[in-house]
Amino acid sequence: MEVIQKLKVVEVLRVSPPSGSVPETSLPLTFFDVFWMRIPPVQRLFFYEFSESNTITTAHFLQSLLPNLKHSLSLTLQLFYPLSANLRLSPQTDEYEIHYVDGDSVSLTVAESTAEIFHQLVADKPKDTKGFYPLVPNLPTSSSLLALQVTLFPKAGISIGICFHHVAADGRSLTHFMKSWSSINKTGDLSSIAPLPSYNRAVIKDPGALKKMFTDQMAQIKFEKSVERTRVDDPARATFVLTRCDIERLRKRVTPRVDPDRIRFSTFALACGDEVVCFSFWADCRTRLNPPVPDTYFGNCIASVFAEANGRNLGGDEGLVTAAEAIGRAVERLGDGVLRGAENWIPKYASMANKRIILVAGSPRFRVYETDFGWGRPRKTEVVSIDRTEGVYIGDSRDEEGGIEFGLVTLFPNSGICIGYCLHHAVADGRSVTQFMKSWSSINRAGDASLIATFPSLRQGFG
Repeated sequence: MEVIQKLKVVEVLRVSPPSGSVPETSLPLTFFDVFWMRIPPVQRLFFYEFSESNTITTAHFLQSLLPNLKHSLSLTLQLFYPLSANLRLSPQTDEYEIHYVDGDSVSLTVAESTAEIFHQLVADKPKDTKGFYPLVPNLPTSSSLLALQVTLFPKAGISIGICFHHVAADGRSLTHFMKSWSSINKTGDLSSIAPLPSYNRAVIKDPGALKKMFTDQMAQIKFEKSVERTRVDDPARATFVLTRCDIERLRKRVTPRVDPDRIRFSTFALACGDEVVCFSFWADCRTRLNPPVPDTYFGNCIASVFAEANGRNLGGDEGLVTAAEAIGRAVERLGDGVLRGAENWIPKYASMANKRIILVAGSPRFRVYETDFGWGRPRKTEVVSIDRTEGVYIGDSRDEEGGIEFGLVTLFPNSGICIGYCLHHAVADGRSVTQFMKSWSSINRAGDASLIATFPSLRQGFG
């Protein structure tokens, strides 16, 4: 997919809230925000497909759709002004803060792809991840918090690429912004946005001085190198969909083997159980803190959760049970206090630099497929930045209520060897071929054909 060579940048714009609509404002960082100070930006893509009866030409896009997108973005930034602000050291406290002044803006790149690859990009099947990279922008400066890119695939669809600094917002907050922007773009009505975001930092209490602790820990640890893996040359990406029936089958498979009073298996635990060695995900703290934080709080309010299982126990028939139990126990520990052990979050990640860890982005609860700009539901969503961490994206299913999507990045060059074979079925059935493969592997491992306990019978048994 040669997107890079066939992508034309039409223009790069700056979009700000309407002049005079937002006063100069400074927002201090909470300990939840400080955690993300040195983490690379998050990159996300939304794809929208044109219907056969409503294909969009370049001229129509530039003359109609683009002006509406810019206008609705400006109105949305009036409500979500921290995203157009800048990260800076406060002259009063010498601590980092998000600072907005009138005229601050967001970079909006407008591009056009002449490569006929839209349908390849939105397919679930494995694909070269490099096709996504030109569709997401970079943050223009180290102090920027959000950059956007709109790419037209003439007569096929549109992609909206997002790059944002996690210090400004968590996934729930960013989803609030995207749904608000799409709603204003669709209706043209600012009053349609409800509820409005809350920026009251006083609701985040820090009796354990976690903000100072996180700041000190990150000053001592090479955190970027610990968390960000080396990107290989040819990663592949695929999406897998679990329906409600699939999840229920997993539940029935796991539940009889454990004490139901001891572990409650959530959809999250069941769906992820097949993959774990060390599994790291994030829990929303808004309803778990005391007192609770408003659902509309805009910023970061998530806690790190770790689930670990011995790799030897993950193989075989009990592997799914082992993994689901580990995740289930991790979720249940949140009931003991969502911030319990927070002092170990950063050292924990740093210690896993050379270990197998699965980092999770997203949540089915975000319901990202409800992000409708007036062109219908997204055809596909992707979190591009999971390429850096060999991560997993988990989200709601586009096609079924209660289903979930997994976006996986497979780094084949570092993962092992694949042996394929092509067999004429007239020679042997599956059982016979399995006997051949096991014999070959045993001889290859031991170098001794005498270890083959059962030889095939070419008259009666093999075929």
